[in-house]
Amino acid sequence: MKERFEELGQMLKELTHNYSALGIIMCVIDVLLTIGLFVLLYKLLKFKFKRKRVFVFILLMLLVYAIVFVLDLKLITKVLRVLGFWSIGLLIIVYSQELKHIIEMGFHNTSTDNSITTEEEKKEIIAILVNSAKYLSDRQIGALITIERNDNLSSFIDKAILIKSVITEELLTTLFFVGTATHDGAVIIRKNRIMCAGAYLPSTDKYDVPKSLGTRHRAAIGLSERYDAITIVVSEETGKISITVDGVIQLGLTEERLRELLEQYLLVK
Repeated sequence: MKERFEELGQMLKELTHNYSALGIIMCVIDVLLTIGLFVLLYKLLKFKFKRKRVFVFILLMLLVYAIVFVLDLKLITKVLRVLGFWSIGLLIIVYSQELKHIIEMGFHNTSTDNSITTEEEKKEIIAILVNSAKYLSDRQIGALITIERNDNLSSFIDKAILIKSVITEELLTTLFFVGTATHDGAVIIRKNRIMCAGAYLPSTDKYDVPKSLGTRHRAAIGLSERYDAITIVVSEETGKISITVDGVIQLGLTEERLRELLEQYLLVK
């Protein structure tokens, strides 16, 4: 035990440059920068992957390294050496799905103009979506309705049951009737057309999703984490309506609230 305290004392002596006033100040700065670095890393790993966020983190790391180099801070230098070796592998493990999506985006045309032509067409589509969701909700028929925006969803459309028909309330609701081949998958809508039915969407890897949410909800969240599409979910167990966008799900929507969100998210050219 005595040897441990002696080692600790020697380390503090080195960090504070023999307990000088300037050395103590530098040591405090060293410790604060180290804590700040771990806080930044924690926030990066906690929240949704975004290329801008990772870029900002890298810039901050370079800035910290420049400060460390100029001030010759020993503690954070050791931390940076360890992080520099392990951080790339850690980011690959944590964000494997997101990195895979970015690579796919590099090899495929993943952007398309899906803006609705006129306000009248937008109102008509929203009315069909809201009325269909209410119809399915009242009868507790499970549904997964995805509306494509800028990110192209052809990789899912091509593997599903092709429809390519103008959207109508009758067709949209019929596709989710129990017993049909399209009941369990998602319908994907592009502009004013139902492109496919029975599409299978990627499930979220999040651990904090409530256990009360089923496969449809997890698939809707998973898609919205990777693409900018909007997905309406109708629960088969409760009949409640939800919507997902940007990795976030809003639960228990009223008919009017669903209409407001669609007004907000759907774009007009």
